[in-house]
Amino acid sequence: MLNLALIADMMEWNGGGWFWMALMMIVGAIVVVLLIFFLVRTLAQPGARGGQAGGETPLDIAKRRYAAGEISSEEFENIKRYLEKSG
Repeated sequence: MLNLALIADMMEWNGGGWFWMALMMIVGAIVVVLLIFFLVRTLAQPGARGGQAGGETPLDIAKRRYAAGEISSEEFENIKRYLEKSG
């Protein structure tokens, strides 16, 4: 038979109940902080919103690198041909 006095005693905050309540509040706060951290980290990554970072296309990047002297005209033409084929 079900002992109602035992159930009533378990529902009260006697015998360490405050400890468990505080522990659950701390665990809940940690979960919320972790969720916010990962959400902000994900949204702050470049390109997370889709598209290229800064709105540049791969051809724009190649043009900028060629203008800065980072790549030769041959490399630029190879990149341009590759992009035209794959695009």
